Amino acid sequence: MKTNDLTSSERTGQTRRTFLQKAGLLSMAGITGLGAGQCAKGVFRPLKFGIIADIHRDLTPDADERLNIFMKRVEAEQPDFIISLGDFAHPLPGNRPFAERFRQAPCPAWHVLGNHENDRGTKADAVTFLEMPAPYYSFDTGGYHCVVLDGNYIYDDGAFIDYEKGNYFRYDDGHVSYISDEQCEWLAADLKSTSLPTLIFSHQSLLHDLYGIPNRAFVQQLLETANEQAGFNKVVACFNGHHHQDFYRCINRIHYFSINSVSYKWHDRSIPGRYAPELEAKYGQLSHMSLYRDALFAFVSIDPHDRLSLRGVMSQWAVPPPENILSESVRFGRESSPHILDRQCNL
Repeated sequence: MKTNDLTSSERTGQTRRTFLQKAGLLSMAGITGLGAGQCAKGVFRPLKFGIIADIHRDLTPDADERLNIFMKRVEAEQPDFIISLGDFAHPLPGNRPFAERFRQAPCPAWHVLGNHENDRGTKADAVTFLEMPAPYYSFDTGGYHCVVLDGNYIYDDGAFIDYEKGNYFRYDDGHVSYISDEQCEWLAADLKSTSLPTLIFSHQSLLHDLYGIPNRAFVQQLLETANEQAGFNKVVACFNGHHHQDFYRCINRIHYFSINSVSYKWHDRSIPGRYAPELEAKYGQLSHMSLYRDALFAFVSIDPHDRLSLRGVMSQWAVPPPENILSESVRFGRESSPHILDRQCNL
């Protein structure tokens, strides 16, 4: 049975238990150590990282300025690393200076692969352009393990197909944004291989039902079982972009953050005439966007007192969208907004 065949109601079924046992994430002898969800003393070391999502250099008229604003804050904040959660830029020669600006950070700069990196080329093209180690990978920094996932797979007729050259546009939502079985097996082994507290980064949400990863319940079970086996909250938090919304939930002591776009909120309906005619002519999708006045980004800090703090940016609409447009994409009680709210969580 493929992972996409598993629904939330099947999360404790025999098929899933068999997978987890084979992956080494479930012990038939039981779990020892701290109670599930408890923190091991001294696990959380100080860490700070900068995070952006969905800047869309090819679609927005001022993406370069927005990236420069973020990079200046990076220079002032001096984080341990920065990460883009995808939809950064098409892998085209004209975007090389933009990608190089991100790499000029005074710290390691990492990328998550977004769906729109695959609009004009192959997944391999995007990985090479962004200088990523692979479409999905992990790295250690400052006493933490970080996992970067790739949700850019089509599931069709029992096969997982890479996004490339916009092929995913030909499928409905039920067939796109999957994490492949092979990647799930890698994730299970990767989580087992580390004793460090872990952060998960993906483009599409591991929690949202709207445009999220369809086999997210299975991935959630992998993360929760890793916590159970470790005897503490090993997988601390998951961060995603893609949805262009500010959102947070804590489920089974794992913190899920959707990071709003640097640039705009997308609307399925076109609303022409809100921006200068020359801009709408040059950027053909601009009439579908409500731009934010300011660049949105966040800095995340974890302290030794088991607290995670996220500091975001409060902005305004560059041109206010109609209220009925805003209400169309409400999910989990939060409608579209030009903000990334500050949040503090106990780990």
